[in-house]
Amino acid sequence: MHDVPGKSLEAGLSAPLWAAAPLAEAATHPEIRLLPDELARAGAYLAGRPSDDFVAGRILVRVLAADLLNRVMPSGRGILPGDLELTQYCQQCASVAHGTPKLRMAKTGQSFSLSYARTAGWLLLALAPANSRLGVDLADLDDSAFSSGDGGMLEDYAYAREERERLELLPESERQRLRARWWALKEAVAKASGEGLAGEAGIPVVAGKNVHPLLHSPGLRVLDLDPESLDSLGAMLPPHLVGSLVWAPGPEAWENRVGGAVGIA
Repeated sequence: MHDVPGKSLEAGLSAPLWAAAPLAEAATHPEIRLLPDELARAGAYLAGRPSDDFVAGRILVRVLAADLLNRVMPSGRGILPGDLELTQYCQQCASVAHGTPKLRMAKTGQSFSLSYARTAGWLLLALAPANSRLGVDLADLDDSAFSSGDGGMLEDYAYAREERERLELLPESERQRLRARWWALKEAVAKASGEGLAGEAGIPVVAGKNVHPLLHSPGLRVLDLDPESLDSLGAMLPPHLVGSLVWAPGPEAWENRVGGAVGIA
């Protein structure tokens, strides 16, 4: 990670914190209830695992976020998962039913930048100071989308020419891993920029000369989450998952679009 000092908030959260956990852990928190609009969204998913994973993810977002905030809050100000609210806003269509998430403390109104992803039965979450650009994503190394057969098809539409040229130089085992790592980074950039993968600029480019403008932002931090990386709570990512965290300290870092590019190996 490329360290740049941030402005401390009242809660003491001056830089991103991240945590990961199996979605199955949500079952150990029956006391947490989702809001009516969240339950309505869960009902829009296919019955079974898609709906169950959505509900479990929303529960774990609150659990992990509370654990992270309690690490940095002044003593005596314990936060419960039920104290936290999740909101979303899409800058493309102004919808509050989807888009960039925020975390809000219901009792104080204090908010934080939030990003999370569900992959292969796991949830990855990151928190950062409010109004900063934040994105995270996970990729499963065992996913056939990154393998030698399907991985080639993925490269055809998801990777730029210079990215494909770099991948072609690698042995297949390393190529599969880098496909997954870059895909997680592309998703994280898409989330942090607020554009999504379906934005006008298309799927973000993360390697070579024509990387996404967000990767030129002053003070940008990019954290590669390797298998068995320890999160901010001391838990370990499983051996089959890789991830990426992208953070630009404030909106001006994205709007100015100046400064040196961050190298992504």
